[in-house]
Amino acid sequence: MPPISAWTRQAAVILAVPVALWGAAAPAKKSTGGDSPPVLVSTKGRAPLWKNLSELQQYAKQGNPQACFELGGRYLEGDEVSADTARAIALFEQAALGGVMDANFRLGKIYHDGLGVPVDYARALTYFTLAARAGVPEAQHNIGAMLVSARGVKRDYIEGLAWLIVAGKSGATTDAEAQVRARLAKRPADIQAGEARARELLKDLAHATARVSLTGPPPTAPSAPAVIPPPFVATPVEKPVIAPPKMETTIPVVITLPAPTVNPPPPEKK
Repeated sequence: MPPISAWTRQAAVILAVPVALWGAAAPAKKSTGGDSPPVLVSTKGRAPLWKNLSELQQYAKQGNPQACFELGGRYLEGDEVSADTARAIALFEQAALGGVMDANFRLGKIYHDGLGVPVDYARALTYFTLAARAGVPEAQHNIGAMLVSARGVKRDYIEGLAWLIVAGKSGATTDAEAQVRARLAKRPADIQAGEARARELLKDLAHATARVSLTGPPPTAPSAPAVIPPPFVATPVEKPVIAPPKMETTIPVVITLPAPTVNPPPPEKK
């Protein structure tokens, strides 16, 4: 059974409130001194356990997944601490092991953009896949964009379009799906194949574990998420050439490669 999220726990508390508090009919009860209806414990949800950087570091040291995720972001951006990509990666990995799937997305961005590490598209795609299968819309979009633009993988318009459709249904705000559909307007069969593949993905994702925000004490034995291979099936397509959609959060789209070295032909013998 997946962990119970903070929202689910809040919903359980609300549902447990007596029916009289919701305005439904209830037997009249004569009020006595000090008698009052029950009230909700909190209306603000579960706030972080830490109040400052020092406490955040202590919770991260103890292994709290959400604390590791937040502190990893601080080290990546140099927020109140010296920027340290290696420490950020270690903290994001620990957060991901504890169930914070947004940490996998941040790891994918680090390796895709080469933030303090060499660019590694294969590793970025793996992290994006872990996050995407846990319901992170930005990761779903980035998988589609990488497949359509052949970034680190063989170009696959059908699989790429499918992931962009999934991302849109998950709440990603992007026009990449519309761009790809426009380029494939003369190939309706490919569009239909992408839509069919998107339905398969959505059905598969419906059974995946949803993202959980962990703000309580660290788990005693967090389990690592299953490693899922990159979700694409190579479909070689030569024409038409489609301009790659823009990646989320300033991901570079155009990659410039050095010009090949061409040796001049030997002089002709007279």
